[in-house]
Amino acid sequence: MTNKRYLSLTIQAIYVCLTSLQLIFIPNTLLGMFGFEPTTEIWIKVFGVVLLSLSVVYYGIIKYGNDDVVSFTIWSRILVGVGFTLFSILGIAPITLILFAGIDVATAIWTWFELKK
Repeated sequence: MTNKRYLSLTIQAIYVCLTSLQLIFIPNTLLGMFGFEPTTEIWIKVFGVVLLSLSVVYYGIIKYGNDDVVSFTIWSRILVGVGFTLFSILGIAPITLILFAGIDVATAIWTWFELKK
């Protein structure tokens, strides 16, 4: 059972889990949706496994964590958002990567508001 106070982190965990499974099993479908070139290299599946492990960590934080631990996820998600946005602005990644950044930042802000209640 998850903590309703951490609904935003639960949504983030589900998003990360679904994204990771796509990267592991159908990476080129997801890459194509965001303007990335198809790949046959293993790195994208490796990244998917790392993301899957992050979703497990999120689940543990939701189930056993406290507000202090959850607050650290806010900063990590903002860091991802800033990094993805910079990659797009610098032209080393498609501008559509900012959509991923938006999801991370939006759930981080939502979590911040939840913790302020």
